[in-house]
Amino acid sequence: MLTVSESGPNNLDIMGIGTNRPGYEASWNTYDRLVTFGAKPDANGVDHYDYTKIEPELAESWDLRDASVTFKLRGGAKFHDGTPVTAADVKWSFDRAVTVGGFPTFQMAAGSLQKPEQFVVVDDDTFRIDSLRKDKLTLPDLGVPVPVIINSSLAKSHASDKDPWAMEWLKTNKAGGGAFRIEKWTPGQEVTYQRYDDWRSGPLPKLQRVIWRVVPSPSNRR
Repeated sequence: MLTVSESGPNNLDIMGIGTNRPGYEASWNTYDRLVTFGAKPDANGVDHYDYTKIEPELAESWDLRDASVTFKLRGGAKFHDGTPVTAADVKWSFDRAVTVGGFPTFQMAAGSLQKPEQFVVVDDDTFRIDSLRKDKLTLPDLGVPVPVIINSSLAKSHASDKDPWAMEWLKTNKAGGGAFRIEKWTPGQEVTYQRYDDWRSGPLPKLQRVIWRVVPSPSNRR
């Protein structure tokens, strides 16, 4: 499938500085979150996200209590390089989101997700968030684009003392496990998505390959 737009991603890291809306789209397609939103049709029968309906993505179930929420990760989930997804990856990703500053940290705070100490690895398949306060937005805040689950071992292998969160490397490289992987990215020109056939976090997309071409001119797009 070929799709065209006026502009493309300027950064593949949704937690990066100045990531544009197309960068969010690239992240949405290539990373998982713990949960996602359901869908509802509009008057024309076109589906839109239903933010009142929380559905499983990487987490297959959760136990929401007044002081915490505990997630059971989906069995057999793997990142695109074949590395198993564990609760340690979730913690590292959330620690990163609340630490790097800027919009990601602000967005996490909208659901009272603010301190690394809140994020607890119970075991490889179980992750817990301890609440700072009772907040009805905590669970919905996990379904927005920011709290992606990053392959922490891969990211950390490209980190440094000056860049402990691998911000520079993740600008142009993906470390996710979402429904699509990026086969090729030529900034300002084209992104090629390839379906990740081992994805376990939802119904496998029907499209196997998508070419997203950047065509600034409206007449050329037509």
